[in-house]
Amino acid sequence: MKKTLRKRHRREKYFKGLGFASLCLALLFLGTVFGNIIITGVPAFFRTEVLREAAPSDFLNPHAQYALDGEKKWITASDEVSLYYKNGETGNLTPEQIKTIQSLEAHDQIRLAFNGAFLTHSDSREPELAGIWGGLLGSLLTLIITFLTAFPLGIGAAIYLEEFATKNRLVHLIEVNINNLAAVPSILFGLLGLVAFIHFMGLPRPSALVGGLTLGLMSLPVIVVATRASLAAVPYALKEAAMGLGAMPLQVLFHHVIPAALPGIVTGIILSFARALGETAPLLMIGMVAFIATPPSSFLDPTTVLPVQIFNWSRSPEMGFVENTSGAILVLLFVLVLLNSIAITIRKKFELQNAF
Repeated sequence: MKKTLRKRHRREKYFKGLGFASLCLALLFLGTVFGNIIITGVPAFFRTEVLREAAPSDFLNPHAQYALDGEKKWITASDEVSLYYKNGETGNLTPEQIKTIQSLEAHDQIRLAFNGAFLTHSDSREPELAGIWGGLLGSLLTLIITFLTAFPLGIGAAIYLEEFATKNRLVHLIEVNINNLAAVPSILFGLLGLVAFIHFMGLPRPSALVGGLTLGLMSLPVIVVATRASLAAVPYALKEAAMGLGAMPLQVLFHHVIPAALPGIVTGIILSFARALGETAPLLMIGMVAFIATPPSSFLDPTTVLPVQIFNWSRSPEMGFVENTSGAILVLLFVLVLLNSIAITIRKKFELQNAF
């Protein structure tokens, strides 16, 4: 008996050790990935500037605008000078040019300044002048269309299927297909959007309207499944008590069931939109991969979104876009963390309200 007990304890310790080792390995991988993104991406928020009077003409970015700093005129440096000053990348710089940069650094004639253009400018062929504003605005417009498409249809379909639909073969078939659609690869929704909205309806191809409708179709099954799960989790005794007091079915639904299920519904909606914000594959299928240098002013204008802009930058052969790619990833991660934090906060708030 004691031998068996010791054997069981050894197995338990072995299992706990494996779990702890797996956790440490996962944290190591995540730390390595995020650490590399942070180290590479932080320089994107700073630009290299040189004193115009002291720097050779080939050190200056020909497309940059002059910036005044007191009585001194500073101008954005060329990409190769910036890469060397930030990261020590020599690139195509000659030894004489490297000595000139070192001399400028010794006389405080070259500096790092906050790169506000990275947050306020749109895409550019020049890494030092490229920004994420066009992608962020395009993502916002696309998510607005996604919300207007998926929210009312998803919530309405979930309420009907869970609370009012007669349980028969047709309803069961619809439920099975909705559950299957929630697991379909996102690129297939891009093909559906290409056929339905562009080829059949003739909507403008690289626009927030088409992108939002496509992402709305992708988010719809997820919202339906999450909402139905939240509604099904409401105790049936609550419904019986409300009907026993004379409440009508709609009163039971809107006064008791939905408030009790609201934390799960809101969480599912926000998480589905967070997933839509980070999607790239379906948008590539509908043509939102073009270079867009002008921010969109309407839902029909040519548009790109932040994940697609990151994809385009990652394919660029210029080294300056490497840090821009990581910097844009940091911004996208910040937005996703913000959305998830909002979901958790709203969920806790409604849970506390329902508790009382």
